[in-house]
Amino acid sequence: MRDRSLPAFTEEGGNIKLRPLDEGFREPSAPLQRFVAQARLALGRSPSSVRVLDVGCGRGDTVAWLCEQGYDAYGVDVRADYLDMGRGFLDRVGHGGGRLREVVDDRYPFDDGSFDVVLSDQVLEHVVDLDAFAREVARVGAPGSTGLHLFPARWRPVEVHMKTPLVHWLPKGRARRVALHAVLGLGGGASYFDDLALGDRVEVFAHYADTETFYRPLSAISAAFARQGMRVDVTRPSRERVAARLPAIPEAMRPAAGLLYRTMFSVCLETVR
Repeated sequence: MRDRSLPAFTEEGGNIKLRPLDEGFREPSAPLQRFVAQARLALGRSPSSVRVLDVGCGRGDTVAWLCEQGYDAYGVDVRADYLDMGRGFLDRVGHGGGRLREVVDDRYPFDDGSFDVVLSDQVLEHVVDLDAFAREVARVGAPGSTGLHLFPARWRPVEVHMKTPLVHWLPKGRARRVALHAVLGLGGGASYFDDLALGDRVEVFAHYADTETFYRPLSAISAAFARQGMRVDVTRPSRERVAARLPAIPEAMRPAAGLLYRTMFSVCLETVR
């Protein structure tokens, strides 16, 4: 149990999700932008008739961007405080703050088959109940709907949130705390909560690592979506990502490069309902 006198890792001052969206929203990543554009072209419809859901939307940056591009976009998140950072902005610019909605008991507040495209970006590594996540993605997706889910690979050498090398490879609990003590004590990791004593910093990082990060085998993640009747592809998207980032890589080497990329760096998982 976390010492309530200590801050939560997500309360760090640099957490952009706790800043009002009025300061300007961030554009989604290039792969996500391309995916939505390609999905619209495949549907043969105008953006305004394409309904998009961003799961784990935070304060709604991606939703705001999609609305600016003309899409009928919505977002859900488990954190009401994050959602509140974006609702006022969306109201003021005429898109409607009601587009950002809270997840309740693992269920999204939308009818079955509501969306043509379902997205998540840097979310799956935080999901406690993977089957519930996949079930809701399948439920709110219309027949034939597509999805893109971007998340850090299990064996990525440096954990993307804590900036700690190899710690997330270890079992949760004492092993991680010992490793975090060593990494933070040597000046490594994200420079969060530097005003705390080392032992307290370790506890803040360790609680986050144990309760809010879940690095699973890619096969287990793919299987969860497949159990809900969705087709899953991680191979082609990873090859395309490598080709986009490193165009000089010969065609013959892209399968191996794609495997390395989705194993050691990031995963692009596409679904079809």
